[in-house]
Amino acid sequence: MAERKTDEQKLQELQKRMEQLKEQEKAIKARANKKARSERTRRLIENGALAEKYLQAENIAPADFEKLLSRLVRTEQAKNILSENKSPVGGEEIGQKE
Repeated sequence: MAERKTDEQKLQELQKRMEQLKEQEKAIKARANKKARSERTRRLIENGALAEKYLQAENIAPADFEKLLSRLVRTEQAKNILSENKSPVGGEEIGQKE
């Protein structure tokens, strides 16, 4: 006949299971964070490449490119576009995918 588990044995099993679940939770969070970092990196690279392309800044040093962007975003037209959260072409919302 099967032996009954004591309350202490049951408690130890539950604690072991809780530790396993915590490890699983930690692994899932780590995967989600890695995915978010990867997506952010991709977006930064793509946006940077587009900015470089449209500003014709292929041969500009990063510090000079930053100065250029800083000057551009301070223009009235840029301020209006940014405050409306609209793209300059077609009045589409920025960040929307087609």
